Amino acid sequence: MRRAEATHPMVVVGGGIAGLATALGLARIGADALILEQSPAFSEIGAGLQVGPNAARALRWLGALDAIEPYLFAPPAIRIFDGPTGRELMVIRLGARFAQRFGEPYQVVHRADLLMGLLSATGSEPSIRVETSAQVAEIGVEHGSLAVATDDGRKLSTSGVIGADGIRSTVRRSLPRSQEPRYRGYAIYRALIPVAGMPEELLDDCVCLWLCPGGHVVHYPVRSGRAMNIVAVTASAWNSERWSEPALRDELEPLFARSCDALRALTQHPLIWTKWAGADLEPSPVWSRGRLTLIGDAAHATLPFLAQGAAMSLEDAVVLARTLRRNGISDGFELYVRLRYERTRRLTLASRKAGWQYHLDGLPRKARNGILSATSPDRFLNRLSWIYSYDPLAD
Repeated sequence: MRRAEATHPMVVVGGGIAGLATALGLARIGADALILEQSPAFSEIGAGLQVGPNAARALRWLGALDAIEPYLFAPPAIRIFDGPTGRELMVIRLGARFAQRFGEPYQVVHRADLLMGLLSATGSEPSIRVETSAQVAEIGVEHGSLAVATDDGRKLSTSGVIGADGIRSTVRRSLPRSQEPRYRGYAIYRALIPVAGMPEELLDDCVCLWLCPGGHVVHYPVRSGRAMNIVAVTASAWNSERWSEPALRDELEPLFARSCDALRALTQHPLIWTKWAGADLEPSPVWSRGRLTLIGDAAHATLPFLAQGAAMSLEDAVVLARTLRRNGISDGFELYVRLRYERTRRLTLASRKAGWQYHLDGLPRKARNGILSATSPDRFLNRLSWIYSYDPLAD
């Protein structure tokens, strides 16, 4: 970035994973950043997420991987099961061969640990300033500069605004043809339980995916293997704008009525469940206007069925910073969108397709299971290599 442009710090709206990663990317290119987080304190609800090689590459460039590494867990394999019968359909090994192929290992982490690691990394950067309880009310132009107005009556001049404020972004409303989230007919349940005290027969240190008629379940260890993250997805017309609501296990009973004993036993173990309504954004290249742009879920929220939502935000942060360094703000924002749109569009559509495939019933379910059983793990990984082989430093 041309330092003459940076008369005011860039304002990053939102202090989640995307916002913190964005600020770290700006620090990496010598730009000042002010993060405005509407909550009074940094906290991350939710449970686990998966850190594939593409996400690890981004974290390494952002300078945050060392802070997060103590909390990462490397599962030895991904196991795919048929939910009603318990039959194992495929095992994908994730050891040294996987890391050699894709350049980084496949790891999992608790979402809060990733957020705290990013926050720790930002704390060591003097060019990053953070304000909590800072709700953005309006974005306008004053004296040739962008001005961000907050709910408490302040106006902050800035050289650029980056909206990292999630699927229900306030910043997105400043763009033409702003769109709203679209619910896709899923209720997504999550639980986090300590591994200590769980029956031994229910423990598995792999990423396990259970395919059920009308739903699916994913579970894997987090917190360096000390806790088990469980996510269960059911077809549902329920929707809500809240990111997390209390849920009862009984709500999952229709999903598990036809499940094998092992899956039923695992999902009966958690005492506390929460849920949110599955939604995404229709792919659109309208992320930027002048000195304002969007990043992460604010730009391209996706369903979580390929476990790439956080990874896309991390990749965004790297590509955005690098384009700003080469092209300045207005041109850099425009180029960043061109570089990122097609990949995030493909991911959004592939995630929708994955949800449909996971939930098949009847003859389509039998056909899917037969195809999975007959497909070699290497061939299966070939179909996913476009996700894991991606290098944000190449753009």
